[in-house]
Amino acid sequence: MTPQPSALTQWLHAFVAEPGFVRDHPYYAYVLGRMDPLEDPSVPVMAVSAHGERWCLHVNTEFFLRAPRYLRGVLLHEVHHVVLGHLGDPRLRELAHQDLLAVAMEVSANEYITDALPGEPYRWTDFRALGLREGQSTLERYALLVEARGKGNEPLKGALRTLEPAVFASFPSPTDKGLDPHGLPKVVAVLRDAVNALARAGPQKTPPGRLAGRDPGSILEALEGALDPPKVPLDWRAALAMFVARERAPAHTWARPPRRAPARVGVLPGRRWTLTQGERPKLLVALDTSGSMSSEELSEIARQLRVLAPLVKITVCECDAVIHRVYPFKGSVAEVAGRGGTDLRPVFAPTFLRDHRPDGVVYFTDGQGPYPPTRPPVRTLWVLTRGCAFGCPWGQRVALRAPGEGDVV
Repeated sequence: MTPQPSALTQWLHAFVAEPGFVRDHPYYAYVLGRMDPLEDPSVPVMAVSAHGERWCLHVNTEFFLRAPRYLRGVLLHEVHHVVLGHLGDPRLRELAHQDLLAVAMEVSANEYITDALPGEPYRWTDFRALGLREGQSTLERYALLVEARGKGNEPLKGALRTLEPAVFASFPSPTDKGLDPHGLPKVVAVLRDAVNALARAGPQKTPPGRLAGRDPGSILEALEGALDPPKVPLDWRAALAMFVARERAPAHTWARPPRRAPARVGVLPGRRWTLTQGERPKLLVALDTSGSMSSEELSEIARQLRVLAPLVKITVCECDAVIHRVYPFKGSVAEVAGRGGTDLRPVFAPTFLRDHRPDGVVYFTDGQGPYPPTRPPVRTLWVLTRGCAFGCPWGQRVALRAPGEGDVV
């Protein structure tokens, strides 16, 4: 005998099926259709948790009986938590400042919601002085909040002290049991089904919709990129050698005039040949010193760099959350400075790249930190030391450990 849906389930499904909601929020309606509502007076407003192939929507029904005007906005808020990966992204579970992560998640979940929300929900504009901007990822916002805390920034203290966390308090933290460590594939599957289903409906029936301020396809692409393993397993030593070989190949450049038409500098590119000792390419080797690499791994990295040293000029940069040391490679990497948190952005800062002018960057890291949201003007090879998802959408990547040697990306 098939169990009958509860009154709360019938109510949610009727709300989602309402023509006005489907017309204005087609993708939200599809995701909400995969949620099972549960009356839960322990949450102040509403929360969402992951269970199997579906999500559970914890609803404080007494709150909405008193304030029904907030229902639509809060439902959109909870969908944002799901589709932005807040329940399943493994990178979020290991971050040190869980309170600031919760704020970053709330800022992202509240963005692009124009419907009423209870209390004074966190918005990115409340932290504008700290560098938060429209369209940033949750991890980017978390990194900016952590940076502000490290500096004892008064705007951060003031914002956290004065804002009313009504909706903020409703979402479980990434360390709670209700979160699904394998949740990203589930989100990807649901979004792919939604995109395909709405595409089949035809543009004349379903108008284009956005999800968390973006085209659903772009969210799907970002989530799938974070899950993709390397298409072909490749030993990192071979990848490093291939990366250097490509840097030494002749390439077009605007930095010198074309040999056959020198008067047309700036109109036609010249060709750069890096085949002589004086013209060796500059390779910047960044080491994530946050604690992700062992002494044995550092020794092996140094051995491989010694092989490449006659071909390229190697500069070593030691960086965890900040850059500690920069020096020419002299044949060994015995001890490194740092062992703090991870931030992948300082190495790609425009001023740092301008000072060192590398032709390529090789970054040894566990990938557990914020990265520049846009592709820098230099080719990059990520050598990942841990077998966890890495969401950076640009650069080549390879695992430090081959299959059978431990963690694999």
